[in-house]
Order: sequence, then structure tokens, then C-alpha cells
Amino acid sequence: MNPIIPVFFSINDAYAPFLSVALTSIVDHAAPTNQYEIIILCDDLSQANQAKLAQSATPNVQIRFAPMADSLKGQLSGEHMKLRGNMFTLTIYFRLFIAAMFPQYDRAIYLDADVVTTTDLANLFNQPLGDNLVGAVPDTFAADNAQSVAYVEQHLGLPIADYFNSGVMLLNLKQMRAEKFNEKFMHCLTDYHVDFIAPDQDYLNLLCRNRVAHLDRGWNVMPTTQTRVTAPQILHYSLFGKPWHFADAQNGQYFWDVAPQAPYYAEVQAIQRAYTDADRVQDREAEQGLLRQLKKFASTNRTDLTKMETEMELI
Repeated sequence: MNPIIPVFFSINDAYAPFLSVALTSIVDHAAPTNQYEIIILCDDLSQANQAKLAQSATPNVQIRFAPMADSLKGQLSGEHMKLRGNMFTLTIYFRLFIAAMFPQYDRAIYLDADVVTTTDLANLFNQPLGDNLVGAVPDTFAADNAQSVAYVEQHLGLPIADYFNSGVMLLNLKQMRAEKFNEKFMHCLTDYHVDFIAPDQDYLNLLCRNRVAHLDRGWNVMPTTQTRVTAPQILHYSLFGKPWHFADAQNGQYFWDVAPQAPYYAEVQAIQRAYTDADRVQDREAEQGLLRQLKKFASTNRTDLTKMETEMELI
């Protein structure tokens, strides 16, 4: 009998319509001989949204919801936990607790809600990891912009080619538990309060330094100025220029091929209609604002970050 394939998401109410498209694509490509368990880590996800998302379940694709425990939520409160800009907070850290919260799994897939898959996720689940902590794909937004390259290499102290996007990951949960990944993360988070542009992704990159299995780019195809992937397995509409906002969004056709079959199709259409030209201008301005912040961070003092890294090497 094949093992259960656990697939984790982390959302709030705002992303329920887009998660429904991701779930539809997963179910469409799920082999009937496999068993999948989709666990939706959530905070402030209404019962109505939970019920509607659960409609996508099938006999071999189970869907359940796991709210963050109050004890962990208390540790994740405070101004230093927030992402920069207008993005939501709290749920961004859920993925870092999967190994501790779900000891029954030795490995798992983590996906952001703004994805569409064109293949059976069993093909990702079975990728070799060795003793690496994660399998992931380099972040194309970071590599595409000089400001983010400088941020990664100067502020984080990582080669840009090694800096991975955390929106699609194969997690070696057994190895994470063996190496006390959760405890190290909480120690870094609560004792150092290091300032990052993308704290969840940056912590993952630092804690998994030199312990990453580099997956084929097709497993996390993000908008990019680089050469396009000809056979994408997972499309990831990261950061800006979402297909439900921009008619010409890169790889948007994959999203709209699936969306009509999703239970939230009417809501997604309404979101698209309500998004104005002024909103699109604001989206582009937000992207430029992020690049300005990245440029500023590249030249900031990293004394606290160096102390944190040094201590982590000693643990």
C-alpha cells in the first residue's frame, strides 16, 4: 500500500477562493491508487469557507483543517513578527511548525495557496531528499532584481543561486525533528528579533543553509524574466501580478483553465471584475516599494544576524 501523501497549505479567509483553484487542480491530477491528505493550517478561516473548501474532497483526497494552537499563537504575536507592506501576518509562520505539529509524517509537501498543479503531486512527494531538510526551487523574483540579489548576498549572506522560494517545498519532517528545527527557529525568533523583508522565507533559508535539495524549476514556476520553463509541474503566482488581477499575468492561462471547475469560480470572477486600473497601478507601486526596501536592507548592519548565525552553528 502506498503511503499517505500529506499536502499542507496555510491560509486565512482572503485566500480561500484561490485555494479552491489549487485544490481543484490537485484533485484533477491525483492518481486513484494514491491517498492524499490535505491539511489546511488556518487562522480566522470561517466555518462557511471551511465547508466550501471541503467540497473538493474525494474518496482518495481528504481535506481537513488545523487551526494554530493558542500556545503557538501567543509566541507569534508582536510587531516584530509582521511582514513588510500590506501582507498578512501570523499564518506566514505556520509552515515552520509542521514538523513539530504533525509527528506522524516523515515527509510532506507544503504549497502556497496561489498555485496550480499540472501533474500528480505524488511525483513531487517522491523526489529524493537524502538528509537534506527541504527540497525547493531558487526564487526567481530574488534572482531577477539587482536589489534582491544584493539583499540576499549582503544582508542574508547567501549565494543568490541557493536562495529558495518557500511557496513550494518538499519537507523532510523526520530530519527536521531529529535536528530540533522547531526549537532552533523559536530560539531565533524570540531571542534575536532580526529584521527581514520576508521573515518566514528568510528564516527557512538560513536554518536550512547547505541542506537544500535543489528541485527542477518546473516544480515552482514563478513569474520571471528568465528563460521560461517549457513543461511546468506547478505554477506559482507569487508576489505581484496575480492572474485574477491582471489579464496578461504570466502563466495566467493555467489558472483560468482550472478556475471554472472550482467551487469559488463566481467569487474569483467577482474579484477580477472589482479590481480597477487604480488597483493595478498600486500593485506595481507596491512592487517598486519592495525593491526600494530590499536596496535599503542590503547595506544595513547585520551584527545581530551574525550573532544568531554563529550561535546556530554551535547548537
